[in-house]
Amino acid sequence: MYTDLLSFIDPWFCCVQDLTALTCRSRNEEFSKLEPMVDDRVVNIIKGLSLEGLLRTLGREIDHGLITALVEQWRPETYTFHKPHGEVTITLQDVEVLLEFPVDGEAITRSTQKVWRDVCRDFLGFVLINDETKQLTSQRIVIKQLLEQVAGPLPPNAKEDQLHKYTRCYILALLGDTIFMDKFDDRVHLMWVQQLEGLRNPR
Repeated sequence: MYTDLLSFIDPWFCCVQDLTALTCRSRNEEFSKLEPMVDDRVVNIIKGLSLEGLLRTLGREIDHGLITALVEQWRPETYTFHKPHGEVTITLQDVEVLLEFPVDGEAITRSTQKVWRDVCRDFLGFVLINDETKQLTSQRIVIKQLLEQVAGPLPPNAKEDQLHKYTRCYILALLGDTIFMDKFDDRVHLMWVQQLEGLRNPR
């Protein structure tokens, strides 16, 4: 049994020894300055969308050594990790279990032929001006811009339309920070707003 344990650990340990730990992309800094969402009106909508798992990902720590070891064992030709005990990969079921997301159902397809400045105005509640800050590039918006919209508390007497725009900004920022993070670093694609149009009866 001891020999079997060593045969499992040794390849992993050697992998970590050979590589300098990778620097992993993270957007935690943007959310670290933001207080956790405690407004029940917003949280209830997030729960209704079955996205409550996103609220638990904020402030997460990244184990750079572990990720470095996994990268070394990744084989792009098979899309699997080559571990001493066999090949493994990440599945939608893993996402469902870890974040409690619903993953069953039809694929989501929507048009991306939109006037995105109008989308920001109509569904997120703010108007983007043409300036040099590049808040909106192509179809992607700076996450910081979304977080600025939810930096202050929602008024107690907020109307439904204001509540929904506020909630969309927060959810879109969460999506960009977690499951839809990509090489665009501090931006998130606005096409996901289309899936957040109807928040009155999210189920």
